[in-house]
Amino acid sequence: MTISCRSIITTTTHKHTHQATLQNVHPRQLYQVINNVDEYNNFLPYCQESEILQTSNCGTMYDAVLRVGLPGLSSSSSSDNTLFPSSSLLEERYISRVKMIPPTSNGDGESDSDSKQPMWTVEAKSIQSQLFDSLRSRWQLTFADDAENENDKGNMQTADKNNSQQQHDGIENDNRLIDQSSCNVNFEVEIQVSNPIISYTLNKVLKDVAKKQVDAFERRCHDIKDGVM
Repeated sequence: MTISCRSIITTTTHKHTHQATLQNVHPRQLYQVINNVDEYNNFLPYCQESEILQTSNCGTMYDAVLRVGLPGLSSSSSSDNTLFPSSSLLEERYISRVKMIPPTSNGDGESDSDSKQPMWTVEAKSIQSQLFDSLRSRWQLTFADDAENENDKGNMQTADKNNSQQQHDGIENDNRLIDQSSCNVNFEVEIQVSNPIISYTLNKVLKDVAKKQVDAFERRCHDIKDGVM
């Protein structure tokens, strides 16, 4: 008699939402920085490679490759130092499909001009990855100041529509971005993994990594405004 044993693979989902208010950062400026993926490796923590591979004809979607190395856990974080050495990195190279949704669209192609608060959205979903079963992220950017001039909002919406195909090519020298606007950020990340060691690592570092990512994008916006590149 032959007894077969089947291994049970359990998929664990890790979710985290980081919310912040970025002072003196216009939502559209941050939106452009997020979509300028080619520059990520110059300022983003844990990012070792970043490149836009191809862009859709409509200019609102693109595929991008990222190679990241998440921080290893310190020896004090684990009782088994052979599994989690302090110098280790969780390294992965993956491809994501990114969708840009400016405030002139609600994601279904319909105008949201009647909505109270314009929102800039960037959604990404992994389409090729070895370590992650699934990786999704979403940025939602709005004005932090409800008293922001409505005419300025309308002008920015029009500019977004006209410039959507150039969003990922670089940061435009637009004086409208150099203002005192502040930005509310809602950054969501969801990662599904089957490997228990990777799952354990993500459980320990995901919250800190998400915060450092948002902080790095904020510094990048200020550096661009100050001419520090």
